[in-house]
Amino acid sequence: DHRFRNWNGVRAGFYFAPGYGYYSVPRSYWNRHWQVGQYLPDIFWRYQVNDYRTYGLGFPPEGTRWVYVDNSIYLIDQYDGYIVQVIRNAWRW
Repeated sequence: DHRFRNWNGVRAGFYFAPGYGYYSVPRSYWNRHWQVGQYLPDIFWRYQVNDYRTYGLGFPPEGTRWVYVDNSIYLIDQYDGYIVQVIRNAWRW
């Protein structure tokens, strides 16, 4: 988000995705953690992990993709957002 250039403070209401930067999320999703078996809202599907090997992840199986959600990485079904796997604390701040 261009509003955060040279900003060092807290970014309430925003999540971070490497390669994408900060992005706004609806208040109802703040500090929310989804579990395997739930459906990830489609607002997060676009923040795809293209360098999955950097995080020690395997190639996503056919019909799935890895996506960033705040400090977690989710493996989801690319058609309905069904969560297959969750990696918490994917990187250190």
